[in-house]
Amino acid sequence: MFKRLAALSLSAGLAATAVAAVPAASARTAPKPRAQAAADAPPASLDLSDCPDVLPVGADPANWYCNVLVTSGGSMKIGNIDQQITAPMRITLLAGYDPKTGAEISKFVKMRSTAMSVAGGALGVPGTEGIPLFALKVKPQYAGKIDLDIPNRRTRLSLKMKLINQLLGDTCYVGSNAAPIDLDLDLKEITGASGADGTFWVKINSTDDTFAVPKTNGCGFAAPIADLRGGLPSASGANHAQLTSYFGGKGYAEMYPQMTIRRK
Repeated sequence: MFKRLAALSLSAGLAATAVAAVPAASARTAPKPRAQAAADAPPASLDLSDCPDVLPVGADPANWYCNVLVTSGGSMKIGNIDQQITAPMRITLLAGYDPKTGAEISKFVKMRSTAMSVAGGALGVPGTEGIPLFALKVKPQYAGKIDLDIPNRRTRLSLKMKLINQLLGDTCYVGSNAAPIDLDLDLKEITGASGADGTFWVKINSTDDTFAVPKTNGCGFAAPIADLRGGLPSASGANHAQLTSYFGGKGYAEMYPQMTIRRK
């Protein structure tokens, strides 16, 4: 029986199993421009720095894994804004078996991202994004849910987007933990890829056209302007996500060879 954890646990053998279980689309694609090809390349290294160095009491290190999902390319159309992914987003996940019940567990650990400049800035006028007062950046943040289901070609991910501009303050967001942007990504293409440091990655191209986007929150007096600029709220069907991601990781027995089962 193919266990879901096998797809979430990237020792070399399990990673190969995950790719074999979900073959890539057979259609060949046209060569990509050099800049896009660079953005679509695997991460330069496997960064597991956010992985916990302690497991739950009773957890066997041989059955626990730390994985990362790095989204490094693609775009998201949110209302009026078509945002290219120009900086990587990294989500760290912990996967293993519950020591008491034996049930498979996948836990969110941390998401890291970098603010990305929005073309057209706060006014939507090309060329103004470089003017400090009109510059607008967006920073994706985790909003409480991720369900990575490689065997069934789905990923469900809740996000909120922090809007950064001098006039918006520090609490201006599109989406929130209570009312997030809920992506239900269709994993269109899944293949294997080798990183420069020898890491085996699972490359995932995914899309979603069904998610809705709420209006802004926490933007103060500038909220109506931010909503007008963004075309928010934006109903399901008016938005689009096309993402290129890489999934990789290591088992705890490999990361910490001396780690033993904690008894208390």
